[in-house]
Amino acid sequence: MDQLDLANRLVGGLADENKRWTENVSTFKQERITMIGNALVSAAFVSYIGPFSYTFRARLWKDTWLPDIVQRKVPFTEGVDPLKVLATDADQAVWKT
Repeated sequence: MDQLDLANRLVGGLADENKRWTENVSTFKQERITMIGNALVSAAFVSYIGPFSYTFRARLWKDTWLPDIVQRKVPFTEGVDPLKVLATDADQAVWKT
């Protein structure tokens, strides 16, 4: 009986993993497309506006760069934040301390 219980738990766990992997594949396919614009915004951020204040950076990338990217039909993630592309939340917390 213990073996049957273990087998059922294993099969149930594998079914959950299959669902998770299917969702991840879908997410990765979308990210592969939007990576182009996200990398473009992030590279421009590092090259041109990194040293400026948050207010100025946000205005430049949200009000100038993103509309230009949309006009040129470059795929990107809606609401992309260059800092989130370039660094983790933990990295950003270290910078702020």
